[in-house]
Amino acid sequence: MKKILFILLCSVAFIGASAQTGKVSVNAGFLFPSTLNATLGYEYPLSYGNAVEVYGEVGNHWQKPVCHNFWKGYFWDGGIVYKHRLARYKNGMMRLRLGPQFGAVQKKFFFGLEAGFEYSYVFRSGLEFSVIQKNNVNFLHGDTFRNGLLLGIKVPF
Repeated sequence: MKKILFILLCSVAFIGASAQTGKVSVNAGFLFPSTLNATLGYEYPLSYGNAVEVYGEVGNHWQKPVCHNFWKGYFWDGGIVYKHRLARYKNGMMRLRLGPQFGAVQKKFFFGLEAGFEYSYVFRSGLEFSVIQKNNVNFLHGDTFRNGLLLGIKVPF
């Protein structure tokens, strides 16, 4: 019985991977002011090149002097983003990103909105390279505005 369930599970995973219904994305970059950021997400494609992404991210907003206060401004958050296709190219796509987010910084919870642009370039293997321009407006804490660039890859799942 265990072998049959294992074979069934592997075949379903193989069929899902070959159809490339979703992608796991990993992004990292720099946001202004003085913030390092890393994001892990799952993108589910919709019709006409649109998509929905559920993500979680961690970051660090460091203060001066850096040597003693580097890890004191860390934050984590998560959210959902709707990606509307603006333009489609031969191997790429430009999308508008909009969505809510929520998280915590220095033991204080916040919620906010994310907006920005994303350019994705697809390689023959199915991997995607992405450049994300990100704008965050957060409420209920001192780090209200964050904007910057993230670079990343998307792996078909």
